[in-house]
Order: sequence, then C-alpha cells, then structure tokens
Amino acid sequence: MLIDPRTVARDIPGIFDEIFPQLTPGVVTHFNLQAEMVAIRTVPATSLVASKLQRAMLFELAYTVTENIIRNEAIDWQACFNITLERQRKYFDAKPPEQLDEADKVVAELVGRNLADTLLQMSDSCGVPLVMQPHIPGLEWIGSGIGDFALGDCLIEVKSTAKRFSSADYRQVAIYWLLSYAAAIEGRGTEWREFVLFNPRSGARVRLGFDHFLSVISSGRTKVDILLLFQALVGSRMVR
Repeated sequence: MLIDPRTVARDIPGIFDEIFPQLTPGVVTHFNLQAEMVAIRTVPATSLVASKLQRAMLFELAYTVTENIIRNEAIDWQACFNITLERQRKYFDAKPPEQLDEADKVVAELVGRNLADTLLQMSDSCGVPLVMQPHIPGLEWIGSGIGDFALGDCLIEVKSTAKRFSSADYRQVAIYWLLSYAAAIEGRGTEWREFVLFNPRSGARVRLGFDHFLSVISSGRTKVDILLLFQALVGSRMVR
C-alpha cells in the first residue's frame, strides 16, 4: 500500500532525523522568527468556540471556500461541505454533523477570504498564475499526492493553527521538495525552488528558498547526497 507523502512527513519523523539532523526546535524557531505578518480579517474567538466542527474539518472547509472565491464563484455551502468531508475521510475518521451552523460558516468564510486575498495578491505581484492542488510525485512506497497551492516553482502550504509553524510543517515541505527533486532527476517533473508557509488565521507567512533551507537543516550535505540518503532509507524500509 502506497503511503501519502504528508503522512510520511508527520508519522514517520525518524527518516528526517537522519536526513535533516539540524531541523531542531531551535532551528524551527529561527525560521518562524523570519515570518512576516500579512494583513487579514480577524477571526472572532466567539465563533471559533461556537463551532462544533472538528478543527481539521473546519479549516478544510475554509480551504474549499477559498477555491470557490478564487474561481469567482458564489459560496455553495452544501457543495463545499461535501467536498470537505470527502477530503477529510482520506486522512481522518471524519464525523460529519447533521448541518453546518452559522459559526462554522463565519469562520470558514473569514479564513477562506483571508487565504484567497493573500494568494491572489501573491499571484499578481509575481505575475504567475495560481495553481490549486499542485501534483506531488511519488517514489517507491511513497505515493503521489497533492499540495495546497503553487506559483510557478514556489510551493505554498497552508496551516490554519493557533500556534506557530511546527517541525512537522517544515518536514512536510522538505519531503515535497525531495520528491520533486527525485522526479526532476528522473525526468518526471520539476524541482520546487522555494516554499511558503502561510497561516490565514494569524497572517503569519514564512517564505524561504529551498537551497537556503536545505543548507541550514542538512549538515552540509549536497542535494544529491540528500537524495541518495533518502533513497537508501526509503529502500531499506521497504524491504523490512
């Protein structure tokens, strides 16, 4: 059974301890301190408390709303909820409510508009069209997947949490780069050159080039060395 790359990043961190030994809590804090704050609409704490949806589902709903807004479509709440539930069931034991409450819609629309506005502004600034759900190639027992958004060779991952970006968030973009680099070497795709982590609840945005990011977390290994070690670890785990 192929494993989704996001699951590898979050549930098998041991792989990254060997490949990226410098991705420590202190380094994560260092990256987070480089975040810039984007102007956003404030999400009322009362609406968050009143929402009965699982948090993962609530912010997946906001992501789906974002897609409607970017396509310049009216928000079809039932359709958005159906898509959200289908996506959540791929990764979690989603328990749907009987209906969406007003608080759910308030939070989802505010976060969705924050995200859509920021993404469209980034697209306008760089003159590159926004891509929704960019393809993430697979490798051996790691299946292919989809990212959140992309602008050219810049990967954009969205994290709607109350906290700062975590080690798992940085591991996720690291494995997405690894898979893109392996695909580029094999002629199956192109390499991600930079990434953005964005939180549409807080407005925090970290943007880093992968060359710099990798130089900090990989103990001086070249990109080829990183890929060879990754392939060795992936291969050895497959035969156990």
